Amino acid sequence: MICSDAFKTTADAMAGVQGAPGYQYLTTPHPVAGLTPEQVRERAQDVVDEVARLLAR
Repeated sequence: MICSDAFKTTADAMAGVQGAPGYQYLTTPHPVAGLTPEQVRERAQDVVDEVARLLAR
């Protein structure tokens, strides 16, 4: 999962409620809404290596 950093507390709480405390996910700077497609691509480039690392676990 990737969420904006403003939702980290909520993501951690939801992971705990779902029985997965410590679930690893990635964050990107908030806000995301309102970004241009190019800005979204830039954000994706910033986390692509970490996405690959999590998927390879």
